[in-house]
Amino acid sequence: MIPADVVFLLLAGVAFLGFVLDALFDRLRITSVLPLMLLGVVLVATGAVPPGTIAGLDSLIPYVSALTIAFILFVVGLEIRFTELFRVLGRATAYTLVVQIVTGIALAFLAYSFAHWSLFISFIFGFCVSGPSSVAVPTLVRVARMTDSLRTTLLYESVISDVLQLLVPLTMLDLLVGGNFSPANVSGLLLWTLLGSAVGGLVAGVAWLWILDRLREFAKGYSWTLTVTMVLATYGISAHIGVSPAITIFVFGLVLGNALLFDSKRIIAPGRLGWLRLKFQDLVRFLRLSPRSLDIPHVLQVQREVSFFASAFFFVYIGLLFQLGGFDLLLLLLAGASAAAILTIRLAFSPLLRPYLDPDPARARSQRGLVSFNIARGLAPAVIATVPLGLGLVIPGFLDAVFLAILISTLVSTVGIFVFYAPSGRAPAPPPGISLSMPVHSPLDGFSAAPDPMVPTGPTRPVPPAPSPEPDPGEPPPLPTPRGPTG
Repeated sequence: MIPADVVFLLLAGVAFLGFVLDALFDRLRITSVLPLMLLGVVLVATGAVPPGTIAGLDSLIPYVSALTIAFILFVVGLEIRFTELFRVLGRATAYTLVVQIVTGIALAFLAYSFAHWSLFISFIFGFCVSGPSSVAVPTLVRVARMTDSLRTTLLYESVISDVLQLLVPLTMLDLLVGGNFSPANVSGLLLWTLLGSAVGGLVAGVAWLWILDRLREFAKGYSWTLTVTMVLATYGISAHIGVSPAITIFVFGLVLGNALLFDSKRIIAPGRLGWLRLKFQDLVRFLRLSPRSLDIPHVLQVQREVSFFASAFFFVYIGLLFQLGGFDLLLLLLAGASAAAILTIRLAFSPLLRPYLDPDPARARSQRGLVSFNIARGLAPAVIATVPLGLGLVIPGFLDAVFLAILISTLVSTVGIFVFYAPSGRAPAPPPGISLSMPVHSPLDGFSAAPDPMVPTGPTRPVPPAPSPEPDPGEPPPLPTPRGPTG
């Protein structure tokens, strides 16, 4: 049993370390992922966390991972605008699927060569660690400088990758244990997981907006508490009926983050998405929604802070689960080769995202390096690593190989971002009052309002432009600034 005072000091230290690393990212270029994971490793190695508590920590994996993914993906959905998501959807989906499939196959053959597992087990390992972490990526994009399109693409990739990292290995494990496998079953499962999750998140989001709209007077001051209660309930229901909780929570956040789409008094219409506009208008008229005065910005701000704490403690928790003496050299080589293969594949396919990079060549190179070194693994592999033991399957070295892949990929990602991502050389350093949050988007961002019928319209008289002031011939021209615009 760890003394209460030690627990409180650890909690305070973890939160403050995560805050400092995020706030100084532009100068240190080190995300909080690796230092917090190493802190967990050190706590076990030094005996600060007694070895007898590790077994209890293993049993908490399903609960800790579920709570973390619910908090993180909810705030990811809240911060994404529909117009930005639709703009990158096609290219982001193609990039995600191509990179993940190629990575999964490459890592499977590496596992077959190094660990000498069967080809079937090797493919389970390969797809288990084939995509970036849905917990680490939001941490990265919150502090790195990039375009909105690139930020949305990386967040979308992390969500879809987490689903595939869970779905493909679990399907293969089900085949290995029960043998109930057919292409029709797999296709039906994939369709139900993707479409069922999206529909479930949409229904939950619209229903919750309707409830908050009807109870706005009673829910004042408790909007975040009630909303998070709904988030947890939605996660539990989606897991119970067999759809993806990750996609469901992500779509739930999307609906709440774009709440003005459902305002019956002021229809907000996404540009160039006329069919979606009509569907929203029909739904708004049917439900008589008017969520304009709901405190969605307050929910977003509080959820950002809660997600920051949740992700920080999750990384320490993953570090606590590592067993430094429980692996051999071949597993270490497998983890290192896997990290190198993931990096090579992402670098090879990074030109697919060239339209989303910064127009400035120097910043574009920096952002391409960030995309390539976005190889840190986390939540989904940690969950899959413990599933075989729960099913009664003993795969020698599987758990240690997955945990080593998480650790080494995070290490390579941190070093690569430190070396190749240098925004401070091309933009002013952040001011002393650093905000940890991503730029706050207004709910009106990216949308155009329908004309108000109560406001008269008509031809307007053009206003002549104001004459520009003549420069003083005796005044020297201003010196060029050595710094470009902030990203």
